Amino acid sequence: MMQILAFILLIGPLIFIHELGHLLAAKLVGVKVVRFSLGFGPALARLRIGETEYRIAPIPLGGYVTLLGASPDEPINPQEQDRALRNKPLWARYLVLGAGPAFNLILPLFLYFAFYLGHTTIAPPIIGTVLDDSAAAASDLQPGDRIVAIEGTDIHAWQEMQDRVRVAPDRELRIQIEREGVRFDRFVTPRKNVVKNAVGEHESRGLLGVYPWVYAPQVGIIDTDSPAHAEGLKTGDIITSINGEPVETVEALERELERSRDAALRLTYLRPKAVRGEFGNYLWFDSYHARLLPRHERGQTTGLLPANTFVRTVEPESPASRAGISPGDRVLAVGDRPVTRWETVAVLLERQGEQPLELTVQSPGQEPRVVSVVQQTRNYRGIYKQERSYLWFGAEPYHSRDIPAAEPIRGRFTYAVRSSVAETGAMLKMMWTSLRQMVTLERGVEELSSVVGIFNVAGTAAEQGPGQFLLLMALLSINLGFVNLLPIPILDGGHLMFFTLEALRRRPLSQRAREITSAIGLIIILLLLLIALRNDVMRLWMD
Repeated sequence: MMQILAFILLIGPLIFIHELGHLLAAKLVGVKVVRFSLGFGPALARLRIGETEYRIAPIPLGGYVTLLGASPDEPINPQEQDRALRNKPLWARYLVLGAGPAFNLILPLFLYFAFYLGHTTIAPPIIGTVLDDSAAAASDLQPGDRIVAIEGTDIHAWQEMQDRVRVAPDRELRIQIEREGVRFDRFVTPRKNVVKNAVGEHESRGLLGVYPWVYAPQVGIIDTDSPAHAEGLKTGDIITSINGEPVETVEALERELERSRDAALRLTYLRPKAVRGEFGNYLWFDSYHARLLPRHERGQTTGLLPANTFVRTVEPESPASRAGISPGDRVLAVGDRPVTRWETVAVLLERQGEQPLELTVQSPGQEPRVVSVVQQTRNYRGIYKQERSYLWFGAEPYHSRDIPAAEPIRGRFTYAVRSSVAETGAMLKMMWTSLRQMVTLERGVEELSSVVGIFNVAGTAAEQGPGQFLLLMALLSINLGFVNLLPIPILDGGHLMFFTLEALRRRPLSQRAREITSAIGLIIILLLLLIALRNDVMRLWMD
């Protein structure tokens, strides 16, 4: 019952908005509206206001507006000839038939506005991690820096910073930084990175090489003869203080270890362990102390290393496992590029795809070795049963990390307006690209979905919460707008095509030509509906 209600709440407003567009446009240009119906079938409820009958019908799969003179052979009283759609100028007919899809394309602005207006906090533009050999590192951006402005435009959120950088590959940007209360400018050139977007097309994006999260000072042990190993420290331990000074990030750990190379170290560290409780398993941290004396014969080292590139788990029979990578190993290089952060490993693996790639790894107490990894593509179904894929490596690192606390949004109304416009524009572009790919056969019809699929995702979105429900409604509204603009007879786009041909020929198409093209259009729509229905059956029940 809840799923049925969710389905009606999802498509009902979309149908109403579409038909409302036709209704208001017809009233505006003086076309008589005979009937406005939400749903198909016999009326459950009806109300006549003026010359128009408004009704609700039991089949909630669409709606319609009956306009006087919409059909070329419809008999019309002489006194109402000037109110018939077919007797109106072309611009008026364009307006009436195009208003429905236009309303569907405009509606997402308001849906996204409502979605973003509900946000009260946002991720701040504070750098947490800087990758080695990145654009940010080359310009001396550091963890803890706050991005204040880019090219003179104020930046208030991490997403805003990403959006500004993404569209500027290989183009120098003037970025204002705030560091320890002091503001200054840095000139940064984002590195060009070619990736596949949401619709499978390659596009160039700018990358700074920064991330918002901050890594805990977690250590790894690779030298089994080191003081750290002798004192009982293990890979995964988290250092909390060195010589009485608190250590909060892995960068602070690296600085302190470098500064204290020749001195004895008094450490306090935490070691996580799983504890079974009444309601599940918990992660408990025991506190320990250690004293390390650097060994001069081993280059003044204690054996403590940041755990960022140490492997925590390896899935059985995974590409990493078959390559001989084990938990506790340290990844030193990918190809010929040394790495100090797992994010660099992930980026290089993503670029390589399913081609063989050499990794330099080291196991505790052993010499470095080179292994060859061939990743696999795995497919899975998302929450809406859509097919997704990812490259499977099968090894996960130690990544105890945190992100800066979210900050209150300054100017929630303007934030919601900006975000809704940007999101609507992005979705329109994506939908247009998808439609073009389908028309040019770059994308298969197996991605089509029928009302059965919509019924299924309506319930899923409702379970996810009102935010996800609004996002799905916005996406379907754009879909409905684009589909209705297709130049297929019996759709709004088909009528607009007839009007365009009439403008070019300076006379309307014959009744016979209209009947033939409408029959062809009906066949096309029925075929697409059958294909979409078959896709949903296979996706939901046969997979």
